[in-house]
Parts: sequence; C-alpha cells; structure tokens
Amino acid sequence: MNDSHHSDKAIHLTIIGKGHDIERMQKRLRCAARTTGNKLHLSWKDEYPRTLNIDAEQSTAVTCNDKVVLDGLKPTEEIESLLIKLKENT
Repeated sequence: MNDSHHSDKAIHLTIIGKGHDIERMQKRLRCAARTTGNKLHLSWKDEYPRTLNIDAEQSTAVTCNDKVVLDGLKPTEEIESLLIKLKENT
C-alpha cells in the first residue's frame, strides 16, 4: 500500500472468517463507512475466529484493537452505529 498520508483518521478493522461471508462483511462495512463519512482501513485473516482463539460465536467476526466488535454478519444500520461509536472513541 502506498499510504503517504496519515491514516490516523481511519478506523482500523480486521475481518476474520472464510468464504463469501468475508466479502459480504466487507461490502457492508464499506457501505456503512460511506453513509457515516468514516474512512476504514481493513485487513483480513482467512481463518475462522475460533481457530485463532477469538471469542466469537459466529464464523465471521470483526475486530478493532484486538477486541471483537462484530460477531457475525450484522445489518448495515447496526454497522453504521458501531462505526459512529468507534469514531467517537478515537
């Protein structure tokens, strides 16, 4: 990545999971970010959360600062609320 700008205004999230759920989660996160005016920095781990000893009930999770913030695929509106809360805490 050529990121010469400070990305401190971006919310850093990691999507953990496999298959189509990762793609669906990514689309919902990006859509929610556009709606709320937030910038995201996304990374992926192609593993199931439980394989990585991440305390998540579903097969797909999203972490921020190594804490689970989304457990499973959530509605875009719920993700928007989450992004607003995360931005307020940065």
